[in-house]
Amino acid sequence: MVWPKSGQCPPAENNDDAGTISAVAGSAHDLPFLTESLDLLVLPHTLEIAHDAHHLLREAQRVLIPEGRIVITGFNPISPWALRKASRSVTRFPPSGHSWISLPRLKDWLQLLNFDLGAGGASAFGAYVPPFESERWLNRMQWMDPAGRRWWPMAGGVYFLMAVKRVHHMQLIGPSWRDRKAVTGAKAATASSVRLHRNDSLEHVAASNECRGG
Repeated sequence: MVWPKSGQCPPAENNDDAGTISAVAGSAHDLPFLTESLDLLVLPHTLEIAHDAHHLLREAQRVLIPEGRIVITGFNPISPWALRKASRSVTRFPPSGHSWISLPRLKDWLQLLNFDLGAGGASAFGAYVPPFESERWLNRMQWMDPAGRRWWPMAGGVYFLMAVKRVHHMQLIGPSWRDRKAVTGAKAATASSVRLHRNDSLEHVAASNECRGG
């Protein structure tokens, strides 16, 4: 359990019978977990209320193990739900004053942190009916959910995203075949030059001996 501000954290709940901690209260700015200690991290609308969303994603990348998964939900700023946000009312749902992050932008941030959105990842939109307060209007607009999934799938009020943390290991890269060929050719040329120089020296010595013998 992670709260936006440490001052709002409730006391941690302990399970005395099992001797284990069932809930951890901490700040969303610096996650209270060890590095590479979690295989799954869920952030339900946490980035929208975080003081620094970039820092929170870096913290998520830190605490997840390699191949660990992160699950994020958020409000879609490109949807009819954004009209309610523009009303600046803190009593209505969804409340105003939060920073809504679009799904394409969030994907770019995650890719910079080596999260894989392809194999093992997924994303989807939902809640195409505007957040009316009247139950009558909610029932009347139920047709928007199936229509939205078919005709305007990226205009859902909320989105869901799952990504996998990847760790790129260092690989030793040897010289290419062209470099090897160049090195081999240089060695052969050097050996040939040494042999020619040796032959010239032997011929010079033989000529000198003939002159002395004559």
